Amino acid sequence: MSRIKKNEFLAIIGLLFGLFSNVALAQTGQRYAEPVFDEVNIETGIPFSSAIKEGETSPTTLYLDFYEPEGDTLSARPLVITVFGGAFVAGSRDYADMVEYCTRLAKHGYAAASIDYRLISIWNLTSTALIRDAYMAAQDVSSAIRFFKYHCDEYRIDTEQIFLLGNSAGSIAILCELFMDENERPAETFEEPDLGPMHSSGFEEYAGISPAVAGAIPQWGGVMDLDVISEEEYVPLCMIHGTDDTNVPYDSGYCYNGMLPGVMPYMYGSHPIAGRLDEIGITDYEFHPFEGEGHAFYFVPLLYTLIEEKFDACFNITRDFLYNHLEFPTSIPEMSETMVQVYPNPATNLLTISVGDATQCEPLSVVVIDVMGQVVLAETVSATEMSLDVSHLPSGIYFIQMDQGDFWSVRKFVKQ
Repeated sequence: MSRIKKNEFLAIIGLLFGLFSNVALAQTGQRYAEPVFDEVNIETGIPFSSAIKEGETSPTTLYLDFYEPEGDTLSARPLVITVFGGAFVAGSRDYADMVEYCTRLAKHGYAAASIDYRLISIWNLTSTALIRDAYMAAQDVSSAIRFFKYHCDEYRIDTEQIFLLGNSAGSIAILCELFMDENERPAETFEEPDLGPMHSSGFEEYAGISPAVAGAIPQWGGVMDLDVISEEEYVPLCMIHGTDDTNVPYDSGYCYNGMLPGVMPYMYGSHPIAGRLDEIGITDYEFHPFEGEGHAFYFVPLLYTLIEEKFDACFNITRDFLYNHLEFPTSIPEMSETMVQVYPNPATNLLTISVGDATQCEPLSVVVIDVMGQVVLAETVSATEMSLDVSHLPSGIYFIQMDQGDFWSVRKFVKQ
C-alpha cells in the first residue's frame, strides 16, 4: 500500500462517521459525536495576520492558539475557528468560553483555534470607530480562515470543513465576514484611511485564497442591515440567543440598550435574522432562543467564569450542529459493490472478505483501521476469499481498506 493512498484513507476515516447507525453509536465512542481523546495539544501564539488598528499607523501582529487531539493520526480534520466577545473594546483569545469550546471540540476529534482580532481603545470609542472596528474584526476572521487554508498540510485541516463560532462581538464579526459584499460596506469603512475589501487583510502569501466556510455558530450576534443576508452567500447557521438580551438585542434595537446614544449601533439580532432567512427561502438553519436569558448567559456576570450547566447546553447544540453538517464522501474510486463483500457484519470472531476476481493479477493489500485512525490489522493476500480473526479487537466500529493497484475499496464493519 502506497504512503499516499494510506494518507488519503486516514483522511477520510473521520468523515465517514456520519454514515454510522444508532446501534453502532451505542457500542463505542464516536468521533465528532462524543469525546474520544483524553488529552489535547495546544500551540499558543501563532502569528496569522498583521494589520493596522483603528487610530494607529503601524501594523499589529495578530495571534491564534491552536488545539488538536493528542495522538490523532488523521491527515485532514474539520476545523472550528472561535472568535471571542467583548464589545470590540475588550476580550482575548484565552477567554474561558473560547478555551473550553476549543478543548472540548479537540477531545471530540476536531482541530480548533481561538483567534485575536483588532480592538479599539475604549477612550477612542465613537460610532464611526466602532463600525470601522467591527469591519476590521471581520477582516481578521477572513485572514484566519485563509491562513489555515494556506497552511492546511501543516495543521492537517480539511479546507472544505472549516466552521466559525463566535460570542457577541465575535458573532457580529463572523456574520459581517460571511455576508457583507463590497457594495454593502458601511460608509464609515471608506473614510480615510479606507479599510479596503473584506478579504484583503493578512499576510501576502494567502492573498486570493477563498474564505468560504462550511457553517457558523453565532452566539448572541447580530447584523446592522438584514438586507446583506442573501441566498447566494448563505452558509448553514446555528444561532443561539437569550430572549432578554439587550446588549446585542434578541430582536432589534440599539446595543447595550442605548446606554451611549449616538455611539452604539442599531442591530438586528438572531430573531429578525431568522425571519430574514425565512423570507428568502432558507430552511437550512437552526435557531435556539433561550427564554428569559440575557446576554452571554453562560457566564457569571462580571466574573466571566462559566456556568457549567448553561455552557453545556450551548456546547451540545454546537456539537450536534457541527456533526450534522460535516460533509461525508459520496464517491471513492473503488472496486464494485458486487466484487467486494464483507461478512458477517456485525462480526464476533471471524470476518470474511470476498473479492471475486480482484486478486487474479496481483496481491491485495488489506488494512483494518480503528476509529482513532490506528492500523490494527494488515494482511497481503492473493486468494479471492480470506478470513480475518477479529476476536481480539475491542467492540466498536472499524474500516477496511482494500488496495490493489488501480482497485480501491473501503468498507465499514462493526465488531461485537
